[in-house]
Amino acid sequence: MIDQHSLGILPAYKSRLLLIDAGSNTNCKPINLLQFAQMSSIYLKNTYKIEKPAIGLLNIGTEETKGNDLTKESYRLLKENAEKLDINFVGNVEGRDAFSGDIHALVTDGFTGNVFLKAVEGLGKFVKRSLSESLKKNILSMIAAVPCLPAIKRVAKSMDYKEYGGALFLGVKKPVVKAHGSSDEYLFYFTIKQAEEFVENRAVEKMTEEFEKFGKKDLTN
Repeated sequence: MIDQHSLGILPAYKSRLLLIDAGSNTNCKPINLLQFAQMSSIYLKNTYKIEKPAIGLLNIGTEETKGNDLTKESYRLLKENAEKLDINFVGNVEGRDAFSGDIHALVTDGFTGNVFLKAVEGLGKFVKRSLSESLKKNILSMIAAVPCLPAIKRVAKSMDYKEYGGALFLGVKKPVVKAHGSSDEYLFYFTIKQAEEFVENRAVEKMTEEFEKFGKKDLTN
């Protein structure tokens, strides 16, 4: 049985990062995190044509023995089943390394994932506000900023979470995209585009087909 899970999309260095779960399931079991890894891997392969997407497990350290009971058991399941489920599991990933561009999807429980997601959104707003105030501090800083404006706008655009749309719901029979609770028309525009892409790529059907291949296997032992 596959429950529904939300997949958030965040900016990363010259890439994007999928975060699953982003808040749908606050109490997860290790088998759920294994399913998250499989679903994100299937989605990345079919939607973004990434042959071997790197799937990491969000943790407080990179060592196999780090974390709580959930992350340690999830690590074991991922390590033991990665090959048979065609998951490129790269191990534990610390939050500071998540946006390096080397990780395509970050797996975690919904409680931790939602805290991580909103902390990143808040940091982006802080950087944007601080930079804007610094550039407008006086006439000299405003003049000096003019040649840099194109580069500044590119960076701001890449860090704007609104351009990545809402959260995709995986594990449901039809495409579902949930917009942020504080969404404006700008974010809704990209959420609609995201939903269109979700349908055109037949993501739900392809995910169902892939899971049916492994439906009869016991992955808990």
